[in-house]
Amino acid sequence: MPSIQARMMKFFMRTLRSRAVGVLDDLVLLRQEKERAFVRLLPPRGIKVENVFVHNIDSEWVIPADYKYHNKVILYLHGGGYAACSPKTHRGLTGKLATETGMRTLVINYRLAPEHPYPAALDDALVAYKWLMEECHYAPKDIIIVGDSAGGGLSLCTALRIREEGLEQPLALVLLSPWTDLAGTGETMISHRDKEPLLPHDKIVTWGKWYAGEEDAKHPLISPVYADLSNLAPMLIHVGTDEILLSDSTRVAKLAQQAGNEVELDIWNGMPHVWHMGWRYIPESRRAIRKVVDFIERRIRASRRKSSNLLLKPSSWMK
Repeated sequence: MPSIQARMMKFFMRTLRSRAVGVLDDLVLLRQEKERAFVRLLPPRGIKVENVFVHNIDSEWVIPADYKYHNKVILYLHGGGYAACSPKTHRGLTGKLATETGMRTLVINYRLAPEHPYPAALDDALVAYKWLMEECHYAPKDIIIVGDSAGGGLSLCTALRIREEGLEQPLALVLLSPWTDLAGTGETMISHRDKEPLLPHDKIVTWGKWYAGEEDAKHPLISPVYADLSNLAPMLIHVGTDEILLSDSTRVAKLAQQAGNEVELDIWNGMPHVWHMGWRYIPESRRAIRKVVDFIERRIRASRRKSSNLLLKPSSWMK
């Protein structure tokens, strides 16, 4: 059973949604409302934020007080339905991830729909991945891509673009309540609409159309649930049982596993959309973040073992 803190969080999320109903058709006000709500979720003490331009993309470094991994980096892609939010709205979560992992975290302010439909956000994410390699000299296996909601779907699409361009995959993907079907065909879009405390199911398809623009919302680089998910980085997917996007996660996990990928699907009982953001108040949020950190550290150890085995393998001239 969810903790009393989690149940209270869902109550406040429903209140937030009821307040937002009046501005859902006014994008300027919707963005302002989201900014006001989420910036109250502060990062941990000691976090340092530095503004940086990733080519022409206004972005920020979220820097932990203490480093555990100097040579690893998180590329974080924020949620917000591809139409709202920013690095600033997600500092509470990105700051916590940076603190717990001991890694610098790059959060990009990718272009938003409907002003900038597909492939704007995806292009920006790919630019950031290449920038980390070319300008910051991180190897692909030093990069972990993390995203929530729309940013979770965008993270998966970024991995698809990386594969498409013949680049090496990142060390891992972490997808928190990912939005992977912008056409809104998932079973839980309907079956869970009364459980979902935050996302208005009747607006999901509209936001999907905003981002898809002139493309079909089922385009595989818009809705990765329709993509070939083979040869991608190992991935961790977190989703709650109360989400209308539950089937977005379960379908992607099944397809990725069938394609031969390493996938961990973690379904949390009674949890709402991206409950990780409530880590200051919700025990399940803190446990979920701890599981994210454990997954990343396991991937680092596995990568080191693989590198060691390659070094120990005799070369052809030694045989």
